Amino acid sequence: MATVTMDPGPGSFTPINIWAMLRAMVNNNVPFLTINGTLFPVTNGTSGTYAGQAGPGAGLVDYVNGIEYQNTGTLASPVWTRQTLAATGLASNQISPAIVQTITGQISSANIIATTAGALGHVNGVIMVPAAAAKSVNVLLSATISMDFLTAAYTAGGNTTVNIGGGGAALTGLVNTTTFIQAASDVIINLVPLAATNNNYVVGANSLNLVTSIAPTNPGTAAGVINYQVTYQTIPALLD
Repeated sequence: MATVTMDPGPGSFTPINIWAMLRAMVNNNVPFLTINGTLFPVTNGTSGTYAGQAGPGAGLVDYVNGIEYQNTGTLASPVWTRQTLAATGLASNQISPAIVQTITGQISSANIIATTAGALGHVNGVIMVPAAAAKSVNVLLSATISMDFLTAAYTAGGNTTVNIGGGGAALTGLVNTTTFIQAASDVIINLVPLAATNNNYVVGANSLNLVTSIAPTNPGTAAGVINYQVTYQTIPALLD
């Protein structure tokens, strides 16, 4: 008769070990979290979902829409990167960083007009791609941004570009506010690196940010959001 080996049951794990495991996860800011993504859409940045609570590597499940995310940003400014199921292959952030990667996200209506750090209205804009590791550089290949119009248009707002984070230079040509932020309908725009000048990157610090030169305002009923998808490559800095 063949020997049947049973999987270990709950009794194989002592409560002390289980609590130690959970304690280590919490102490290191890597909990596994859940959210109703329909009622509370997942957002990035210093005012984003679980900012200050979920550190790099923390997991988040949108249990309504069946989407799993991982924080690829920081504790203070999470970037919730959607994880691809094994059946459809690896997500780009799960392979070598030298491979071309993509990252997607959304800027909520509140963060379009807010002027706090991490919001579009802040002088440094929204971090779309977190800063590269030491001795590495994030090289922008393209960024597609969309104004998903709802109810009314925003007012004011400056020209929009993709910039090196922390107040760095623009990496793309500008999008006029009247054709993007103030648009009264859906708009999709593809931004590419400037062709008429060189782009000078900052080693180990260059996040890729969406920046507008003047904070937008809400006339009272604007509820649209900005969605983005950035294609980039993380490469060695080619320095000693």
